[in-house]
Amino acid sequence: MQRRWKVVSLLVVLAFIIGTAYVVTFFRISGKASYQRYDMVYETAKAESGSWFAPTYTRAGTYTETATVATHAQTTQTAQGVPQRLKKDYYVLIQDEAPINVASEIKKEVSILGGYVISENLDKSEERVVYYLEFRVPNTVENEGKIGALFERYNVKSLRLETQDVTSQYNKIVAEIESLEAEKAKLLGFYNLSNDVDDLMMLENRISSINSRLNYLYLQKDYYEKVTDYITYHVTVESKEKPVFEVELGFRETVYKAVIILIGIINGLIALAIIASPFVVLLIIGKKLYDRYPKKSAEEKEESKEM
Repeated sequence: MQRRWKVVSLLVVLAFIIGTAYVVTFFRISGKASYQRYDMVYETAKAESGSWFAPTYTRAGTYTETATVATHAQTTQTAQGVPQRLKKDYYVLIQDEAPINVASEIKKEVSILGGYVISENLDKSEERVVYYLEFRVPNTVENEGKIGALFERYNVKSLRLETQDVTSQYNKIVAEIESLEAEKAKLLGFYNLSNDVDDLMMLENRISSINSRLNYLYLQKDYYEKVTDYITYHVTVESKEKPVFEVELGFRETVYKAVIILIGIINGLIALAIIASPFVVLLIIGKKLYDRYPKKSAEEKEESKEM
C-alpha cells in the first residue's frame, strides 16, 4: 500500500512540474505576442515620359518612391549591341461593386489593342465576388499608356510592376538551337551517304535525341518571345468583403472575441487544476492516514491520565 502511494505521489509531482512549465511557457508566449499591422500602400505616379511606377508594400507610414520603373522600349540595345528582352508583369487589385462588368470592359479594351486573354476565373461566395483575369497586350508605350488610363477609371487598391531581364536566357536558347540545327544537318548528310547498319542506327538515335531537345528549346524560345513582345497583366477585381449583416451587427467579430475569451477560460482552468493537484493529493493522503489510526475514546484518555 505504501509503495502504491509513493508511486502515485511521484507521478503527481512530475505532472505538477510539467504542468507548471506548460503554464509558464504559455503565458510567456502570450505576453510576448505582438501583432504588427502592415498596410498596403498604393501610390501611382507618372513621369514626364509616361512611365508607370510600381508601388511597394511596406509598413504603415513608410512608402518608398524608389520603385521599379517600367521600361517601354522592348528593343533596347545592351552594351554588346544585342536587343534587350524585358519580361514585364503587372499585378493589379481593383475593388468594385460589379466585378463582372469591370472584367468585361477590360477584355473589350484588350481585344481592341490586339491582345488576348490567358485565363479568367469567377469566384462567387456569400461574402463577395472575385474575378481573376490574366491577359497580354503588345509591348508598346502606347498600349501600356492606354491600359494605365483604363485602370484609372476604377478604384485601384494596389498596382505592382515586376520586371526581369531574360536577354541572356533567350540568347543561350537561340545559340543552342543554331548549334543543334547545324549538327542535325551534318548528321542527315552522313545518314544519306552511309550504308552500314550500325552507323545508321547510331545516327538515328542521335538525330532523335537532337529533335527532342529542339522541341523543348523551341517551346522555351516561343515562351520568352511571348512574355517580352507582350506585357502580362494579372488583374483581380473584387467586391467589398463584408456583407450587410456583418456591417450592421458585427457578428463575426463578436464570435471571434467570444472564442478568444473561451480559450482563455479553458487555459485558466487547466492551470488551476495543475497547480491545485499536489494539494489535493496531500489532502487525500492525510485523510487516509487519519482514518487508519482510530481515535481514543474518553475512557481511554482518563485511564492514560491516571497512569
